[in-house]
Amino acid sequence: MSRQPPAWRVQNEGSFASVTVALPPSASFHCESDAVVSMSHTVDVRGAMSGGLLAGLARAFLTRESFFTTEVRNGSPNQTGDVLIAPSDPGGICLHRLARGEELILTGGAYLAGDTSVHVTSSMQSPFSSFGGFSGTGVFLLKASGQGTLAMSAFGSMHKNVLAPGERRMVDNGHLVAWTSSMQTSVKLASRQAGVWGSVTSGEGLHCDFVGPGVVYVQSHKPRVGPDGRPETRGGGGRGGGNVIGACVVFFVFGLILIGILFAAYLGVLAPRSVDYGGGQGGGYDSGRWQHDGGGYKNEF
Repeated sequence: MSRQPPAWRVQNEGSFASVTVALPPSASFHCESDAVVSMSHTVDVRGAMSGGLLAGLARAFLTRESFFTTEVRNGSPNQTGDVLIAPSDPGGICLHRLARGEELILTGGAYLAGDTSVHVTSSMQSPFSSFGGFSGTGVFLLKASGQGTLAMSAFGSMHKNVLAPGERRMVDNGHLVAWTSSMQTSVKLASRQAGVWGSVTSGEGLHCDFVGPGVVYVQSHKPRVGPDGRPETRGGGGRGGGNVIGACVVFFVFGLILIGILFAAYLGVLAPRSVDYGGGQGGGYDSGRWQHDGGGYKNEF
């Protein structure tokens, strides 16, 4: 008998949304840290490092997500439990059904929860591309793959755009939440006719250009940026994921470890020491000083 998957339902759709997850017996799902609002008595939670230590470090330093994710499990073998989850800040929530072989790119702060069959890992786009440098999403993002339900949160209300093959969609940078990884992306001036002057004077500046087929999720509002240049809100998409200093520290530490291992191997420290049982001097075994005498050996000095 196959285990039933959790049933997801968005409550209070709009800018103050939450999600109710009905958990069949022994079923589970994963969510962002501190996302659980309430749960039935049969449900238990625990922290987990999704993907291991390196994946947790990559999420924490590169995408500004939590180091630990929360695993929510219904411990009852015969009763259905329920869990209410919500993002840290007010905003909309959208449920996306991932098909087998589909991959979705998420901006920092957009991940809320997902089935255990949905895998969320860190992803990096080229810092030298126009999209990576000027889309407002940052260089380090999240990638969702597998098959199942994925819950995403936004700042403000969330809107879904399904693009047919060859169809284009322009999105103001900073409003992006998620998009299909196989789509063609670029950054262009908002005004195609007036050029730079029209784009600057209109206040729109740069827009992200997407070419279908695929899906694009956008949020109605941009997160407010604090004095340090970081968004003041924790939840919601559109955050420029990627702590550059933290990324440099992580790569520097692992680089030093790798160099140390290679240097130790080069010096032969990791190789076992050989023992000389020949007739050498300095503590070696000198067979010439032992002579056979009758039924035994005697040592000559």
